[in-house]
Amino acid sequence: MKRYWVLVLFYHGLTSCLDLSAQSEYQLTGKVSLGYSPNIETYFIAEKLAVQHINTFVFDQKDSLYAHQPLVYFGWQHFKKYQDTPCILRIAILLTSLRDSFHDNAEILQYLLSQLPFPAAGERYPFADSAIFKPSRFPPALPMVKELTDSLRSFYKIARVGEFLHQHQSFYEGAIREARKDIDANIFPYMEKYYGEKFYKYAIYIMPLMPITYGDDNYRAFGPTIHVPEGRVSTMVFSSSRMLPLKKSLKEYQKYGFDNPDVTHFLTVHEIGHSFVNPHVMPLQKEMEQDTALFTPALRRVMEPNYIENWQGCIIEHLVRLGEIRVALSMHNDAEAARLRNLHGKQFKFILLPMLEQKMEYYESNRDKYPDFNSFLPEIFTVFHSLSPKEIDELVNKSQGIN
Repeated sequence: MKRYWVLVLFYHGLTSCLDLSAQSEYQLTGKVSLGYSPNIETYFIAEKLAVQHINTFVFDQKDSLYAHQPLVYFGWQHFKKYQDTPCILRIAILLTSLRDSFHDNAEILQYLLSQLPFPAAGERYPFADSAIFKPSRFPPALPMVKELTDSLRSFYKIARVGEFLHQHQSFYEGAIREARKDIDANIFPYMEKYYGEKFYKYAIYIMPLMPITYGDDNYRAFGPTIHVPEGRVSTMVFSSSRMLPLKKSLKEYQKYGFDNPDVTHFLTVHEIGHSFVNPHVMPLQKEMEQDTALFTPALRRVMEPNYIENWQGCIIEHLVRLGEIRVALSMHNDAEAARLRNLHGKQFKFILLPMLEQKMEYYESNRDKYPDFNSFLPEIFTVFHSLSPKEIDELVNKSQGIN
């Protein structure tokens, strides 16, 4: 790829869809696409090199080889000669500042999705979520992310990243095949009907180059909403989730790290669910602040394994999981609803789900009065307002079998 590097995939009808992202994508339906972002893949190559200078960033650790992730491992072997170049040294400085501000790289990935595919410069569409880079932060984050993007674009050219992606086209095809078979694109119309709103598109991206710590249940995903002129795009990006034994070369792999039906199905519905929930809940800061005392030390402890550290996150994650259960019921899939109740309620300890489900039955029976989820939110918040910290602790104890 020596001109405009957009990887085109061909496998039983895999084609590049350029209307939404000008990136490698496969259309699952007219509104749902699956592919990968060259910008994000470039970022993780550069992050792996920069971490050699800054020790760590999220799951990326200095000197870790990630032999269980083929592209990460062989990508490191291919690109490690660039780790001391001025471009990577500058990226390391920028990532240090961004790490100290956000402790995460999700915001960077969201911004990269708004940009034209490397090596092109400029926006595919205006970045509409600058609020995630709050001007009040010191130093200001958005200018640093823009500078980081310019440095990544330079690295893409200097290190000939496009040629690496093209050379390993078959690996990306295999990873997309694995993910594709486990994504139920038919669920999105049911979600739209249940929540009472529609999205212009649904875009799902795999990230084979995102480093993930070794472990049977380790993976990462997040779901930003992207704004394009035609409307909103509900987006999900997710890492590999299967640990693979190391082989001698990438060409030898017949498994690609994404053959994980339970995880892929869960992440698809869960992360897309955030697009229906977060935009309506996030503005209700005062309503949430009323009940912060409900996030008791006991509740905090049972939420910690779910990476939930505050009451706002607890509310949002409860509501997203609530939606998963109720959408399954709307599809007449009682078995899936029962599985999700067990998973979220009993295993993950989302203790408020039973009473929230009871409240949602009223929503479902009164759609003329409540045409969408947003209009029903005040009623949902009455559930939280009615509780006391003592009652929360009793529910936590009950979930743990403590009388």
